[in-house]
Amino acid sequence: MKVTLTWAWNVLAHHLPSDPMVWDPSGIEAAIARHASDLVMAPDAEPHDSAWRAAALLHTLTVCPPLDSPMNEFYAMAMTRSYCAADGWPKPPEPEPLGDLVERAKSGEADIQQIATALRALMN
Repeated sequence: MKVTLTWAWNVLAHHLPSDPMVWDPSGIEAAIARHASDLVMAPDAEPHDSAWRAAALLHTLTVCPPLDSPMNEFYAMAMTRSYCAADGWPKPPEPEPLGDLVERAKSGEADIQQIATALRALMN
């Protein structure tokens, strides 16, 4: 499943109804574009699955924070969890492990592949 910019704005409005100021909408656009990518450059790499797409949303929103608010990390988690639910995951990731992944992405300890691997483990 691939999401749209409209879907991302709806997630923002639903989870952050206080209407935080979006000071860099390109961060949201980048997350959507990255998540929708089908280009795989490594010859042995698997095609992008829903865990990779969820990881792209989480990682990009974390490292390219779009909100003029301390709620950027919450938005990254809410977007990722909402994506997983909409994609039909039997059990979307809980907030605590998502928060850990956000912190790892924010500190540079985890890249998109590592986050995708962690999300796959949470899916089961």
